[in-house]
Formats: sequence, structure tokens, C-alpha cells
Amino acid sequence: MANKRKNIKKYYRFDMDIKLMNILASILYVIFFIYLFENTYFSTFDFSLVAIILMFLYFALHEICHGIGYALFAKNKKNIKFGAILEKGVFYAMCQEEISKKAIIVSLLFPILILTLIPLPFAIIFKNSLVLFLAITNLIGAIGDILLIKLVLKLPKNITYIDYDNNIGAYFLCDEDISNVKSLGLKCHETKIHDENLINKDIKTIYISEPSKKFFIIMGVILILLFIINMI
Repeated sequence: MANKRKNIKKYYRFDMDIKLMNILASILYVIFFIYLFENTYFSTFDFSLVAIILMFLYFALHEICHGIGYALFAKNKKNIKFGAILEKGVFYAMCQEEISKKAIIVSLLFPILILTLIPLPFAIIFKNSLVLFLAITNLIGAIGDILLIKLVLKLPKNITYIDYDNNIGAYFLCDEDISNVKSLGLKCHETKIHDENLINKDIKTIYISEPSKKFFIIMGVILILLFIINMI
């Protein structure tokens, strides 16, 4: 009986310090824009409405990249889900099945590789300020991912990761006590016995909240109007 208890898996939910994330992001953006406008190659950058819309699309692509990372390891692709809840400032990608420590690290790195490290040299070589802006915006938006990787590297090799629902928080399963593991911006706030029934299977594969739908429609109309105006 004692051996069975030792092998019981618990989930440990680590939450991010959102205030710290926002402070770090703001500082990095200030540094970036100082560089952008002092550098003669990029001083012509136009922070236009189009740039803002593309920035939102980049955030969505960021989550799609996470999803691709999950898909490389998930046994059932139906357990990978995406969503937008813009009234809460959230785009998300979920994996509602257990994946390994290696898998979660790869999934966290995927958006940084695809949307920052690959386009960044292009932006610098061809002096494209818009691409540079998007690549750096993605990197700054990945602060949470970077800090989460830092945490994961501290955890035991046998941990697994799972998303029970679309709430903000990272769930790790482990038969060792990892509740006292701390990392910058992340701390364990809840731990309970893992149960498959905790997984919210009612979440749609693709979910877009009503306010988010209205936002996308408005942005789409604006883009079309801007395109028509430029063609005239």
C-alpha cells in the first residue's frame, strides 16, 4: 500500500506574476523603441494601424506555433486546442494530454524559433523595420515562455505537462513534491491528486469568444478599406 501511495501523481499548478511580466515587457519595449528610432536604418518605421493589426495576427501565430510543437508529441491531435478571449487579453494553445519534459520545452521554444530567430536576420540584412518590430514583439511576448522554460529545467526528468482547462496557469504532473520549486515570475499555487476527470473536454477545438469575433470582423473591414484606399 505504501508503494502505491508513492507512485500517486499530483498536479502542481504554477501561476505567473502578471505584473512582473508587464513590467519586464514594458522595459524591453522602451529599450527596443529607443534603438529603433536612434538607428538610421529603422528610423522610418511607421507605427500604423496596419502594424498594430499585424501584431495581433502575430500573437495568434505565436499560439499556433505552440500548437505545432504540441502536435509533434501528442498521441491524439484532437487534444490540441486553440482559442481567443481578447476581452481577457488572451490567445491560447492547449494540450489536454500528458506530454514529456522534453516536449514542453520544444513547444515553448517553437514560436521563438519560427517568429523571431528566423525572421530577425532577414529584418536586419534587408533593413525591414516592420519585420524587425514583429520579431521583437514576439520575443517580448515570449517572456512568459522563457521564464517557464527556466522553471521546467529545474523540475525532475519524469514530470509531464497537461492543460486541464483554458485558464492561465501551467500544470505539471509528478510523483515527487515540486511545490517548493521557485523560479522568477512563477510560483506553485495549487496541488491536488491528478484525475482524468479534471480535464475539461467540453472546450472546443477552436474557440473564439463573441467580443473576439467582433474585434476580428472590425479589423478585417479596416484592412479591406485600407487596401481599397491604397489602390485608388
